[in-house]
Amino acid sequence: MTAMNRLFRPFRDLSIKNKMFISFLLILIVSSGLFILVNSYITAGDTEKQARYSLEVVLEQSRSFLNYKTSSIRKVVDIMVIHDTIQAIVAKKAEVYQENIGNWLLDEYVFNQLIYNVQTNPDIQNISLYMRDGMASIQATDQFLRLEDVQAEPWLQRLIRNEKPYLWISSELVSPNDGDTISFFRKVPSPLDNTDFAGLLRAQMPKEGLVQILDQALFTKSTSALLVNSRNELIASSSQERVSNLDNVIQALEGIKNNSEDFETVTLGGEKTLIGTVPVEHTDWRFILVVPHNDIVEIAQKSRNQMLVIFLFVAAMTFPLAFWVSASGTIRIRKLTKNMRKVGVDNFKPNLDPKNNDEIGELTTTFNRMITRIDDLAADKFQLGLDVKNMELKALQAQINPHFLYNTLDMANWLAMKYNADDIRVLITSLSDFYKLSLSNGEDFISIRNEIEHVSAYVRIQNMRFRDKIELRIDVAEELMDYRTLKLLLQPLVENAILHGIMEKETQIGTIGIRAKLDGDTIELIVEDDGIGMEDGTLRGILDGTLKKKIGGYGMRNIHNRLELIFGYPFGITVESSVGAGTKVTVRIPVQDTDTRVS
Repeated sequence: MTAMNRLFRPFRDLSIKNKMFISFLLILIVSSGLFILVNSYITAGDTEKQARYSLEVVLEQSRSFLNYKTSSIRKVVDIMVIHDTIQAIVAKKAEVYQENIGNWLLDEYVFNQLIYNVQTNPDIQNISLYMRDGMASIQATDQFLRLEDVQAEPWLQRLIRNEKPYLWISSELVSPNDGDTISFFRKVPSPLDNTDFAGLLRAQMPKEGLVQILDQALFTKSTSALLVNSRNELIASSSQERVSNLDNVIQALEGIKNNSEDFETVTLGGEKTLIGTVPVEHTDWRFILVVPHNDIVEIAQKSRNQMLVIFLFVAAMTFPLAFWVSASGTIRIRKLTKNMRKVGVDNFKPNLDPKNNDEIGELTTTFNRMITRIDDLAADKFQLGLDVKNMELKALQAQINPHFLYNTLDMANWLAMKYNADDIRVLITSLSDFYKLSLSNGEDFISIRNEIEHVSAYVRIQNMRFRDKIELRIDVAEELMDYRTLKLLLQPLVENAILHGIMEKETQIGTIGIRAKLDGDTIELIVEDDGIGMEDGTLRGILDGTLKKKIGGYGMRNIHNRLELIFGYPFGITVESSVGAGTKVTVRIPVQDTDTRVS
């Protein structure tokens, strides 16, 4: 038989109705699949182009917002530094206030009146004035500060060296307690010397306003928005910052043209990434958007997933139609099959009308002849059936005999060894050990060693079924192995751990541990698993017998009731479990006298 014949043999053995139904479904699936595949290929490029265009729009809009916010502050401060009040305050000497302290209070009042309307602007949180002499020399405050006190500060040296009369910096570089604001420094021009400045005016802008603009620019769930100055220092970032290494981003920006406002594709942390950067007017800032390329791919995948949803909806509507067409086309065959089933059951001897001379009519004629022949052989078949029933009964009786079961398993094990079927040999050996230990010559008490061997055999069988997804760890001291215990205590608990704990995990992989310890006159056998665990309500329902769900609670209650009936209180089982962490079952049995230990 060729490989092609083996491939199509299951299909050939199906009923005609099912063949027609599957054929319709294959036509639907293949045609729709090709359409989705071609459409996804064509639209993937267009989707990425559209995403890039949208990113450029977001980049430009965010820059406009940033320009507006910084420009509004700059214009207000530019007007203030040339105002007569500011010019007069920075020009006055300390002697004016020493001779009359009232002048200090008067100038403070005039200054506060000037900035009163300005500070109603939510973009300006605080305004302060640095001066060389005057009010600050008499009494420095949060509003009036001496320029001499910050003469050595790096930010002031940067402002002095700066060609422009202003400087944007993070406030924490000026004062560590002002980390939530951005400071805008503007030189107050000297009326006597255009090359020098008489003081500095500082306006503090809440960083939160910038963060809100950056948050609005988050195009995808993994997008990062940053503000970086010319010294590659981070000014602000989106509230949910996702760039783990700013240095990598800065290094990638060095390879991008300074005047380029398009998104460039770079590699960050081994991942393909889109980076777009634009300057912010009247600052030394750059607004940066970092978008993982996988996010763009997910947008295209979302479109493809929508097509799949539409396909599934159409398929759900088409399945009943395909089933109806295939069923209606085979109705005569099904009627013939129905009459065939009556033969021998209802003592049916039909003489069916072929109706037509087609293939189905010829089949009907042949069926009529077959029924006549079968009727002649009915008596012989009946007697043969009685003989077969008697043989089956004897075979069943032989299977009930444990010795016959052991011998049969041994023979199957020998045949598996003969044909090098190691998996079958392991399964048969484990099954033989399992039933041998289960019967235990009719005894109700066995050694802990035998109980552990019984559980091990059971787990080996289950691992043959579940492809070695279960790990059994035994941690029982040798001195405890020969003590007696009630048989079949651990196997139901292990079965619950496998079927209702580990197998209900997504991975269906887990570990079961069996430990034992001696606590005075009590031996504790502990079965732990890392399965899905149970809620408190489910656990209480198992212990008090009110749970209706089939999650293995009957086995636990049965063990507990057996132990209480035989040994009495306080022996039995206790259960500890939490969702997602697994379950721990502790079996408490009494330590029997030394002479009752298994030799």
